[in-house]
Amino acid sequence: MDIGIILMSVQVVLSIVLIVSVMLQDTKGAVPSQFGGEGNQSYFKPKGKEAFFGRVTKISAVIFFLNAIVMLLIK
Repeated sequence: MDIGIILMSVQVVLSIVLIVSVMLQDTKGAVPSQFGGEGNQSYFKPKGKEAFFGRVTKISAVIFFLNAIVMLLIK
């Protein structure tokens, strides 16, 4: 099997994981209080599913970009 096909398949899976992990995050604390959000919530560390989805998003984003760079270098 060609390495390009494998890398493209990994890229598609990573993009789906990235989209799902971003869509499942809670966005209440992202808006400052001046714009109607709860700005004071940004001082606290996320717990539970917020921390999990944040970690999944960061890891999948890094792997996504590294995979994209590898695909660029191989071609």
